[in-house]
Amino acid sequence: MSSERQWDDQGFFIARGLLSAAEAARIECEIVDAIRSDPPVDHDGERVYSTAQDLLIYPEKATSPVARRPEDFIAKVFNCHIVGAARDVALDDRITDRLIPMLGDDMDCFQSQFIFKNPGVIGQPWHQDAYYFRYDRQPQIGVWAALSPATIENGCLWVLPGSHRSGRIFEHVPDRRPEGLQGYQEIVSEDTAAETPVLMAPGDVLFFHSYLMHRSTDNVADYRRSAMVYHYAEAGTRPVDDTAAATLAPVNRWIAARRAPTPANA
Repeated sequence: MSSERQWDDQGFFIARGLLSAAEAARIECEIVDAIRSDPPVDHDGERVYSTAQDLLIYPEKATSPVARRPEDFIAKVFNCHIVGAARDVALDDRITDRLIPMLGDDMDCFQSQFIFKNPGVIGQPWHQDAYYFRYDRQPQIGVWAALSPATIENGCLWVLPGSHRSGRIFEHVPDRRPEGLQGYQEIVSEDTAAETPVLMAPGDVLFFHSYLMHRSTDNVADYRRSAMVYHYAEAGTRPVDDTAAATLAPVNRWIAARRAPTPANA
């Protein structure tokens, strides 16, 4: 099945080996170095703190039982797409070429997250990204780059194929787990029996619709699952209202990812 047909039918597709092992390792090394240069211990238990590179660091609410190094205490790092190797990948034609059929030639990258899932850490419940992205133009596109193997054991993503075709955002309720991260919401109203795991190797890249239901499971392995996740939208997309703008502002940094070529005689 072609990627465009799979997108229409299932709401996602995977580009295997799109990034090299060296690219994947470089992104992870840069983010780990940023954390080690400004470790969470220096921030006295803050739930969110910012590094000199303007990265937003979210420590785990329930820390990995084997945490030792500074990065072992971290859940997510936002704004990675504005610096270094993560920015290079965000703007790479190998990524943006695949987004043109859905978003057109003019697109922005508005958010990124480096996700650490250390051993013993819980997953994220069923949700749609569009629930969090209250914008006037739909859909947005998630681009999930595996920097380590994503396996059943270490808490890979699971998707519900075709759930994007509803064309709507399902009801979300607060995550009922006490160790759930701040702001996590979950879908409990839909039948998820047709779920399928997304098993990935380092360098594989998942492209998925913002209405696609997806989740991740707990990491019961003895190794970390690392991923770099980007979110893209059509250029000119705006929050639906002032409340949405205020809510989205801290973790969304808009940069031009691609623009249509200017005619030579313009």
